[in-house]
Amino acid sequence: MKNILTSVLLSFFFLSVEIHSKSQPVGKDDNFIVQVKSTVQYPNFIQPWRFKNPETRHSYGVVVGENLILTTAQTVYYQTNTEVQKFGSLKNYTAKLVKIDHDLGLALLRVEEKEFGTGLTPIQFGSEIFLASTGTVLEYKEFRNLSEKKIRTIKLDVDTYANGYIELPYVEVQSDDKLEGIGELIVDEVSKIPQGLLIYFKDSQNTGKMVPNFTINQFLNCNITKKCFSYKGFRFRPLTDASSRSFYGVRKENSGVLIAEIYPESSASSLLKLEDVLLEVGPYKIDPKGYFEHPKYGKILLSYLFHSGEDLGLGKDKKIPLKILRNSKIMNIDFEMKAFPETAVKIPFGNTRYRKPEYLMLGGIVFLELSEHYLTEFGNQWRTRVSKQLLYLNDYHRINNTGETKKVILLSQVLPLPGNQAYHSLQQVVLKKVNGKEPKDIRDLFQIATESEDPFLVIELDDGTQVVFEKEEITNLNKEAIKVFHIPKSHNLSE
Repeated sequence: MKNILTSVLLSFFFLSVEIHSKSQPVGKDDNFIVQVKSTVQYPNFIQPWRFKNPETRHSYGVVVGENLILTTAQTVYYQTNTEVQKFGSLKNYTAKLVKIDHDLGLALLRVEEKEFGTGLTPIQFGSEIFLASTGTVLEYKEFRNLSEKKIRTIKLDVDTYANGYIELPYVEVQSDDKLEGIGELIVDEVSKIPQGLLIYFKDSQNTGKMVPNFTINQFLNCNITKKCFSYKGFRFRPLTDASSRSFYGVRKENSGVLIAEIYPESSASSLLKLEDVLLEVGPYKIDPKGYFEHPKYGKILLSYLFHSGEDLGLGKDKKIPLKILRNSKIMNIDFEMKAFPETAVKIPFGNTRYRKPEYLMLGGIVFLELSEHYLTEFGNQWRTRVSKQLLYLNDYHRINNTGETKKVILLSQVLPLPGNQAYHSLQQVVLKKVNGKEPKDIRDLFQIATESEDPFLVIELDDGTQVVFEKEEITNLNKEAIKVFHIPKSHNLSE
């Protein structure tokens, strides 16, 4: 799949975003909150040549620099137009996307019109979080209608949110007021120091998640062309029962967790092995459930040390000393952090990461790469409606554990034409081989199909079915399908 942000990011390649990290108190009279409205048009993952009906997304934005606005990523995914309205003005200003982080769920926008900044006061996020305290949520919905609501910060922990791949810090919050979780700014009630942005809130439980200020700063200050957060590159399993700990040679004075999965091309792929026991990260001991004791925030999941441990001298672009147990022997290694290896994902899942689905049509038969986004197109009950094989692959084979950069290619559907009548019943079947070759992705399939000198194209499917066409027949059927079903072209693969 091609990331359709490429052209956007290239246009900002030389942009330098200067954000100061020293936080200052904010007041109700300061003008720094804006409304963001985007018209978005999501792609159709079943019929990638089509788009869904346009929708309008609303969120709050916070001014963080000269004509720079911080908002939620979900607001601008697949946006065709984004407008910003500032407090005290009826004018809508066009905003362009500067950068986005799919795992954090935040985006940075820029308004080109210089007059937009008049009367606005950029705020600065610091690094101090006040837990178990009361905060104020600042928002406005209408012209000259700024409101404040009460919120309580409970604890800091680590989890994946925004349906991303990387576990990042969040602050659990509670409020008796009705909140939306669309980028509202939260400030400490006493000091008026900005604490973070509310990115999720569930009214039925009165709880939500706030992106903390130090994580926001990491996003704002990272290079536009690079990823903002590193990834540990492994998944672990708790070692809480005595028999398992004894089996792996873990002594009473030690604790630790078991390395259960390693992502290829990641930080861990050349240093760790399956069934290593991770005992310590830097000076911090890991308990059997995977937590360590933060000197300020208490027990936090170990991922914090790898993904966001800058306050402890760890994290991005650092070498982290690890103590591990391998074959009952203690080893010390230096762990060099890397970004999340996107090539390790065999079946994309979670949020779409702004990807555009790709397809290839051969003889009126549509092939595409399997993703969870394709499966969820079948509605709320998609797990009962899709092929059990695809469900199994999505649940247990999302990652290329072998180190290959391979995707699952799917025969999605057959566009019914007289010339492919023998195959009308085929749908949701995994592709195995084409002319004896195993394509690694949809582009490789295109190359095999177009460059083969064989007069026939023999497509072998995972269920044992063979689809056979003459090459000239494929061209004619594609032309007929394009005309009958109003499809722009036989593929959307860029050159």
